Amino acid sequence: MTDLYVDFAADYEWLFPDDVVGSAPTLGATSPGSRALLDAAVSALSPGAAVLDCACGVGADALALAQLGFTVTATDASASMVARARQRLAGQAGQATVLQAEWEQLPGKLTERYDLAICLGNAMVHAGSRKAEALRAIRSVLKPGARIVVDSRNWEFMYRSRPRVVPAARVIRRQGIRCQSLYIWTFPETFAQPCQAEIVLLFEDPAGEVSHRRYELAFQPFRPADLRQAAQDAGFAWVEDSFEPDGGTYAIAGVA
Repeated sequence: MTDLYVDFAADYEWLFPDDVVGSAPTLGATSPGSRALLDAAVSALSPGAAVLDCACGVGADALALAQLGFTVTATDASASMVARARQRLAGQAGQATVLQAEWEQLPGKLTERYDLAICLGNAMVHAGSRKAEALRAIRSVLKPGARIVVDSRNWEFMYRSRPRVVPAARVIRRQGIRCQSLYIWTFPETFAQPCQAEIVLLFEDPAGEVSHRRYELAFQPFRPADLRQAAQDAGFAWVEDSFEPDGGTYAIAGVA
C-alpha cells in the first residue's frame, strides 16, 4: 500500500485542536460520528482489557485508551504515522505498543487477541474494494464476542452536496504560530469514481509572515450498506450504526 501520509504525518496535528491531539486527548474526538457507539463499546470492557487501534494515525485515540487504563496495540499502514504515534505514546511503556501493519498483515504480526478493535479517522476508505478482506483480518485477531467500531465520512451526503472549499471551524494556535486548514474537494460525475481532496494549511508566524503547505489525497467512496455488508462478509454480526442521511460522519458497530 502506498504511504499517502509520508509527508502529511508531520503536519497532521494541525487539523485538530489540543483537546483532540494534546497530552490528554478525548477518545473519539477526531471522529464525532463514532462517539456514542465508541463510548458504549468501551464502557462494556473490563479494566485493563486489550484494545486494538488498527488505524491509529498519530496515536491520539490510542493515548486516550491507554490513559483510561486499557492495554493498547496501535497499528497503522503508514510508517510516518507510526513514527508520530510512537512519539506520542513514549510515556506509556507497558501500556501501549505501536506497530506498522496493513490490515491484512495483522494476523501474521499479532499474537494477542483483543476485546475491542477500533478503526477510526475515515481510514477504511483506503481499503478500496478490499474492505471485507481488511475487516476479516481484523476479526481474526479478536476474541469471540469482541466488538469493532468503524467510522466513515458520509460519502453519499458528500457527493450529493458537493462542497468545494471547507475551512476548519477554528484557527489552531501553537507556540506563537496560527494555522487555518482548508479542504478543497473535487468530485467526479459518478459515485463509483474516487474524489480528490487538497488539504491546505495556512500558517502565520509570530512576525505575521504567511506561508502554506499543501497535500493531496484520493478517496474511493462507499455507501453505509457497502460497509455493513463488508462487515457481515468478514464474520461480524452487525449491531447498530449512527448513520443519518444528512450527517457528515457515522460509525458502525459489530460483534465478532
